[in-house]
Amino acid sequence: MKSIRSIFAVFSVIVFGMTLWFILAKDPEARVAKSDDGVVTITGLSRIKGNFSVEADNSATVATPLISHVYHIAPAGVRQDSPLVLSFARSALLGTSSATTVYWFNAPLGMWEQMRDVVVDSEGVLAVRVAVLGDFALGIAPKITAPTMLTAFDRLRAKAPVGTRGYSIAVAYTLENGVPVRVEGLGEHGGCGGRIGAGDHNAFSSSTLFLSVPVDDVDTTTQFILVGEWSISTDGTGCVTGEELQAQE
Repeated sequence: MKSIRSIFAVFSVIVFGMTLWFILAKDPEARVAKSDDGVVTITGLSRIKGNFSVEADNSATVATPLISHVYHIAPAGVRQDSPLVLSFARSALLGTSSATTVYWFNAPLGMWEQMRDVVVDSEGVLAVRVAVLGDFALGIAPKITAPTMLTAFDRLRAKAPVGTRGYSIAVAYTLENGVPVRVEGLGEHGGCGGRIGAGDHNAFSSSTLFLSVPVDDVDTTTQFILVGEWSISTDGTGCVTGEELQAQE
């Protein structure tokens, strides 16, 4: 009996040890890549599509609201099945201690967007969860009071190509000597009679206007860029007679 209890005790210790190892050990599927300057770390799983690489674009001009160099992270533009964690080291030496957000460049729209899924926000690290890689940078987030743009949306919608069945309009602001940054919550999407239809290819149009709006509570002449993305049917079949492109209600 003692022998059986001893064997059981040894077995229990082994099982407990293995369980503890699996809990504490690094995920065997984890993959990590770092930039040469040590600022950026990207972490994901081995089933990620393509190999990780991180390259700092030291020639890129730091422009408002970006306060770090741009980092090219591959594989770019591929939506991953599993989330990735992108970490930036905040540094007084690099001038990024005041960073409040991570920006991602939306290449099809030609504008930067804030990454909202923050997983670490400490004095030395700002990390976000992302699904698509590409160009990223640290930045600040100016407070922009967005104007009403219904008339501007109407003018851009009138530029829709023949065969358009659905559309979305995104808006970006650009401060002096800055880069275009998407204004969240300001835009429009719709389709024929307000119903969003699917085409088989997309096209883009844009328009620009200058308005004086409060930026961090100071009236500032600001450039706004409106980008329309049109979902088009190749055979030219757009809205039926009597229907027009309208915003979805």
